[in-house]
Amino acid sequence: MKPMNKNSAEAQKAAFFEKIWNDDAFARALEANPRAALAEFGNNLPENVDIRVVRDTEKVKYLHIPAVPVDMELSDADLISAQGGTTPLCGVILGSIISVASVSVSATFTKDM
Repeated sequence: MKPMNKNSAEAQKAAFFEKIWNDDAFARALEANPRAALAEFGNNLPENVDIRVVRDTEKVKYLHIPAVPVDMELSDADLISAQGGTTPLCGVILGSIISVASVSVSATFTKDM
């Protein structure tokens, strides 16, 4: 996959969430068939990856626990990519969903404390 700069990744994430929040039909389609809805944004995940969509409510927040990384050591290519400000993105939107959910939960915990 072609590396994407931070601004285009952020723009893609913003467009994705704007569509979810403003298009009820798309939000329902995402819940019913996340693979197809994500594909509309160029995210074609492998068939062996299960995708589950959960929706926060005002009274229920979900906390995502990421999988333990297989290899914690960065390769030279990873370091060079990070240095240049680009990241090879496989599932940018899916990763962004997790990031936004984490920020949302963190903000909720902070606000309520």
